[in-house]
Amino acid sequence: MHPILVEIGNFRIYSYGFMLALSFFLGILLAAGRAKRRGVDPNLIYDLSIILIVSAVVGSRGLYILTHRDHFRNFTDMIALWQGGATLYGGMILALAGAWVYLRRKGVSFLKVADICALSVASGEFLTRIGCFLSGCCFGKPTQCALGLVYPPGCAAGNAYPGVHIHPTQIYMSFYGLLIFLILALLDRKKRYDGFLFGALLVLYGAARFIVDGVRHYEDSARVIGNLIDNQLISIALVAAGIFLIAAGWRRSSRPKGRAGADKGVRA
Repeated sequence: MHPILVEIGNFRIYSYGFMLALSFFLGILLAAGRAKRRGVDPNLIYDLSIILIVSAVVGSRGLYILTHRDHFRNFTDMIALWQGGATLYGGMILALAGAWVYLRRKGVSFLKVADICALSVASGEFLTRIGCFLSGCCFGKPTQCALGLVYPPGCAAGNAYPGVHIHPTQIYMSFYGLLIFLILALLDRKKRYDGFLFGALLVLYGAARFIVDGVRHYEDSARVIGNLIDNQLISIALVAAGIFLIAAGWRRSSRPKGRAGADKGVRA
């Protein structure tokens, strides 16, 4: 693993922190470009990005701390984001809540902007999970399959399973992030109703995460129902929410124009 990309004296650039920052930077640029093509002021995306970044970092780190309490000895460990360790679901939930409140106050459709940002979320998953891999966090369970890797000592994966082949779940999720990005890009080639792309993102990501979490290492405290962990329950909820958004949007778009016109003033 390469948890530190650059080290000059006391100056260090950590792999996870760098990939996280890169994912935000490229994601914001991508969303701003997509907004302009869809008649939304790119400045709205830039302003919203501040809320999203703060919410995503606080939420993802906060949920990770709650579900990995035994990994942290003091407050300094908790705020050491550059060392890796974050749960995307925590950041996603808090970021969605912050975005909804902000866009509601601005009088802009949440679903319209969510569609604009959907590809950025997928690309962010692709890049950030590479940072997880380089840091040796978010690792999998022992395996005998050809994809199994032995992680070196000094990282969380190597310390948990020294000399043992384990699933590189970070690479699995990075691959899924790229695959989801490509699928959404193809779906976006045709004009669709607001909420479709975001709903597709929820379904695709929720399904991918549910599968990968089945072979990912979690503490026993993360198990809530049988062998299911808390994140898998959230995955199921995301898939259900995505299906609901797609179905509800399809019903709205299928209504007669007169009826649909009466709903134009309603913003999700």
